[in-house]
Order: sequence, then C-alpha cells, then structure tokens
Amino acid sequence: MVRIFRGGVLDERFEGSVVVIGPRPTTMTGLVRGDLFVRDSSVCDVTGMVSGNLLAERTGKAVLRGLVTKAAKAAGGDLEVYGLVQGDVVNEGGRLYVDKGAVVRGKVIGQTHSAPLPPPEKPVTPAPGAAPAPTTPVPPASPPKPPAAPGP
Repeated sequence: MVRIFRGGVLDERFEGSVVVIGPRPTTMTGLVRGDLFVRDSSVCDVTGMVSGNLLAERTGKAVLRGLVTKAAKAAGGDLEVYGLVQGDVVNEGGRLYVDKGAVVRGKVIGQTHSAPLPPPEKPVTPAPGAAPAPTTPVPPASPPKPPAAPGP
C-alpha cells in the first residue's frame, strides 16, 4: 500500500510506503513500516522512525532527526542527517549533509557538504505583463595605470 501525504503532521503508524508531495512542510513523528519518499519541492522533517529506506527525490528535502533502519539517499533532492541511519547514506545526484552528531552504521557514499544545506534557489521570473528590463552596454574598464615614480 502507498499513501500520498500532502503536508502537515504525520503522527501515526503506517504499513507501506509513504510519498510526501505536499506544498506545505511535513513533520513525520510516527512510524512508517516501509519506505518514505520526499519529492516535488516538499520538505519533510523526520523525527519518527522509518523501517525502510528514506529517499529525497527530485526537488524534495528530507531532514532526518529520527531513525532509518535501511538506507537514506539523496536521489536528486536534499538530505540532511542529524539522527541514526542503520544502513548506508548515499548521495545519488542530490545534495547531502551529515552532521557530526549523526550516527551512520553503514557507509557514507558520494559527495557531502560541510554545512547544513541552504534552501534551493528559486528561478526569478518577471511578473506577467512586465516588460524586460532594458540592458545598456557597459564600457570596458580601462587598464590600471602604473604607480608614479618617486620624486627627487
């Protein structure tokens, strides 16, 4: 069984996989007996337990403060690990941060960041009907002048 969750507090025991795709942030304080997928620009703060895999996919962000019994993966999304992972922590094309206080019983595989991850940058789009800003050419900078020679 798969459950689609669209934000809020997930504080129950659920048998099967859960997919978080909500526009609102999600706090998972319960138990998921299966895999937890975070995708589609959603953010999930996991303080509960996932007895399966945790996957931050596409543009999703998972912040693990609880327990994952298998692997935790950044598969195109963002993953921050502060809790306990009994399997591997893997970066597969996403962004990964593992806190110095986190416990990983498996291996950390792939590139990691040295600090918590900033939110992804949103592309700037002009308002509908707005004219694009005029661009003026910038004159090239003149070369620097050599220092003056000291006088007699």
